[in-house]
Amino acid sequence: MLTSPSRWVLCAFLLAGTTINYLDRQTLSLLAPLMRDELQLNNEKLGLLFSLFYYAYMLAQFLAGGLIERRNLRSSYGGAVLLWSLVGFATAFTTGFASLAVFRILLGIAESPNWPGALKIVSRALPERERPLGNGIFTSGQSVGALLAPILILTIAQTAGWRMGFAAVGLLGVLWFAAWVWFTRRPEFAPLWPPGPPVTVAASYGAILRSKPFWCVAVITSTVNPILYFNVNWLPTYFHQQRQIAPGSDEMKWILTAIFLALDLGYLACGLACLRLPRTLVFTVATALVACAAAVPGAPDRTALIALLAVSNFGLGMWMALYLTFTQEISRHSIATAMGLLGGTGSLAGAIVMWLVGVTTERTHSFDLPLYAIAGAVTLTWLAGLTLQRSQSTTRNLA
Repeated sequence: MLTSPSRWVLCAFLLAGTTINYLDRQTLSLLAPLMRDELQLNNEKLGLLFSLFYYAYMLAQFLAGGLIERRNLRSSYGGAVLLWSLVGFATAFTTGFASLAVFRILLGIAESPNWPGALKIVSRALPERERPLGNGIFTSGQSVGALLAPILILTIAQTAGWRMGFAAVGLLGVLWFAAWVWFTRRPEFAPLWPPGPPVTVAASYGAILRSKPFWCVAVITSTVNPILYFNVNWLPTYFHQQRQIAPGSDEMKWILTAIFLALDLGYLACGLACLRLPRTLVFTVATALVACAAAVPGAPDRTALIALLAVSNFGLGMWMALYLTFTQEISRHSIATAMGLLGGTGSLAGAIVMWLVGVTTERTHSFDLPLYAIAGAVTLTWLAGLTLQRSQSTTRNLA
């Protein structure tokens, strides 16, 4: 077993990797208002670009979990971070829609091992009682990335142009990879990296797909992930087009920062709430908070607008934390495989929704319908959560 300092530094590396993952995928959504005239992008084209990323991410994730189980963890996880960072850097040289589409597809493929790989590393590096904390540390990179992105990327774009926004985030990943190779070369980490036996992965796919909880969590990821993707990908365009907030402005940066800070706080609040409260109560409250997005179209001023979106994202952070917990309980011995299957399912739903949002907003010149739809989607999430909890209660009672 690793010494305590070493395993927590390892978790910090995973946190940084996940943060860079979300910085890379958010770069296009944040810079889109600055790029659209030069590259002749409208909302329908942007929606397609967002969808291409998630289609590629989805297909790759279905395979990534099983491959992670059978490959050297050190090289597969570190190599994935390096690869997606190089793709992000290369996006700075895009010349139009076609090349941008290729880069988004490559980015989706390269980013797919992050969640399965990080969960697998935590499961090997930490004793069972410490794994929830380790998972919480690295998964918070999702919201940390969303929190840092508006300030970091838009500030770089303001001073050096939108192309440098892509290049700078890509370089962060290259620096991370260099530090990862140096730190994890130590002999004490050697037991973490060997691949598992091939038969384990083959058997786990069938067992997972026959599990009723898997299908309940699949509904959850298919409704929650598109909501997250909408906030990450479309809010900058929404603020610019419908609320007349200048792209790249300080106002845009701080509004997005406030919203994604709420997402981060929701993630942490869920972990604390689940220590003392029934899960059903926690996700019922989270559902009500997320549904506040339906009131956004009627917000009378900027203060109300930001407050409603912050509340909605706070609830979304709670749901994302619960989703990860549910995923871990499907198959404790094949975490990467389960995460890959569920991540792919959520990404497929996200890809379809991102394209639909682009088509809808281009034709209606309004984001009202997608915001109303969030309340309907999170209601389905709540119903799936109830079904999952009842199924687990029945299983425990029979046992």
